[in-house]
Amino acid sequence: MTIVRLYRSRFSPKDATGAKLHGGRWNSPGNAVLYASSTLALACLETLVHIRDVNLMPSDYVFCEIEVPGALISPWDLTGEMALARIESPVLSREYGDAWLGTVEQFSLGPSHWRRTKTRPVQTVPSVIVPREMNYLISPAHPQFGRLVWGEPQPFRFDPRLIATA
Repeated sequence: MTIVRLYRSRFSPKDATGAKLHGGRWNSPGNAVLYASSTLALACLETLVHIRDVNLMPSDYVFCEIEVPGALISPWDLTGEMALARIESPVLSREYGDAWLGTVEQFSLGPSHWRRTKTRPVQTVPSVIVPREMNYLISPAHPQFGRLVWGEPQPFRFDPRLIATA
């Protein structure tokens, strides 16, 4: 499966420092995770939702495609009220992501523990902006992280019309 990561060109696409320092929708500060999306358009929306002023919009964005074998992706398996609660609540979505990352970090206990937990390096989560679309959490700490194939960065420019100016 091909997923897309949109990021600032001064960073590596594999750099999870920002999410580790500040947290994100699906992770608390202190937990390193990379965010990717099912499409470039969704990655654009997921980034754009955080930009409030067109004058502050960085011009150095790039994106890369990531090839992920299907066996390395955990599906979103919540439905109904459970799913809705996780999607709508920033607290519950962080708890969900942190719990998933917690199972990944248990790899330090050895490969036999990994076989028991059956975690994968990529976790599917719904977009809060477009809940029918999917985003992907990627754990750089997972021992199978190296099996992901990262494409070359390609330039990306936000159309300034997407942000209303005051």
